[in-house]
Amino acid sequence: MITQELLIEPVIKYDELFPRTVDEFLDTFRGVIDLDIETGITLDFLIDPRESETKIAPKLVLAEPEQAKDVVEIFEEVYNQSYPYLDFLDEEKVEVMIQSIEYNFILFMMDKEIGGCFKCYLDFDNRKGYIGALMVKKKYQGILDFTKAIIGSSYWAFSIYREVIDIWYCENRTAHASSQYSTGICGLNTLAVFPNKDVFYNQVETDVLCVNYSENALDILRKRRQPQLIRNALESYIHSDGIYHLGGFQIVEPQIKLNFKKIRNLQENYRMDIIKDKYGYEFYQCFIKESSSYFLYLHTTTVQNFEKIKYHVESLEELYVYLTELKRSMLQNNIRYVEVFVSAYNPEQQQIFYNFGFRARGYTPAWSYNKISGEFEDQIVFNYYEGKVEHIQLLPQGWELLDLLNIKIK
Repeated sequence: MITQELLIEPVIKYDELFPRTVDEFLDTFRGVIDLDIETGITLDFLIDPRESETKIAPKLVLAEPEQAKDVVEIFEEVYNQSYPYLDFLDEEKVEVMIQSIEYNFILFMMDKEIGGCFKCYLDFDNRKGYIGALMVKKKYQGILDFTKAIIGSSYWAFSIYREVIDIWYCENRTAHASSQYSTGICGLNTLAVFPNKDVFYNQVETDVLCVNYSENALDILRKRRQPQLIRNALESYIHSDGIYHLGGFQIVEPQIKLNFKKIRNLQENYRMDIIKDKYGYEFYQCFIKESSSYFLYLHTTTVQNFEKIKYHVESLEELYVYLTELKRSMLQNNIRYVEVFVSAYNPEQQQIFYNFGFRARGYTPAWSYNKISGEFEDQIVFNYYEGKVEHIQLLPQGWELLDLLNIKIK
């Protein structure tokens, strides 16, 4: 007599989801998800109380260089030929990314067809991993189990790079909440709001920054120094403290006194170089003669924003000069949005950014890795934006932050 063995899929309880750290997420799915992505990762588990859902879990495989065209086609199809980051529409560029050790593209396979993808970029120097390109082709939207695909992709990435990456983050769209929910299950908490940062489907959109930390970064190597915050950063800190129980802080009201004779001399020695590429990116490099200071940032012309600001200054006067020139560039380029991460231990610099119109809209503990001390240091997200914030969808965690920041929605 032939008998058929009954196979029972593991059930993950809902209260085991939305973990505090990377480590807790990995513990939840250890033994449930296979890491053999070479032959394809199958997602044979259930999420309680979602057992009755009829969506199909894809198989996960790593993209090969010859599949660069397939990846580009996903971006083109999902965004109706309007995706603003043009390097991801260049087949040769994507092929180089796939071959690089800094990128992984995971494909969601529906039988023999590609149903969507997941991308991670690895910043080894800063021990960070960026998650993006969370997309499902229109044909499979509502059919492919997007949440399981993100769980499986994240589990693979978090596991494989556990020893070298301590912070995982993504910038989720707020036109819908599906990606926020799926990444939230993987422990990425909403810590900052980027009002009107992006442009998708030719419409201005708000993003939210979602982050997950290893216990190593958050609990062991986080800098012990007490944060010193200007009043404008308090609400952002309260939000993150409610998630991570960060401990004490100080509110400081710095009295900024600048030497304007020194500022005039610095302005005479200011230099700015711009490097442009064919994808619509402009890299600004700003320096002051006979100083080790610098102010670097990226202009993405297709979305009219300045971001990825990196700076080092020897005085507040130098920061004043750099921000004066930044404001000039903002006017010249019709910039809608600017973003910078500022040290949580330097209230004077926080105050200077505030005086130039920036506002705190997120607190990221253990965000910056100091390679000299081996510590992770807290930073505050300051940004500037123009226009009304419209038509957004958030998880409860995101609405809590928005309410604390008193951002009005049209």
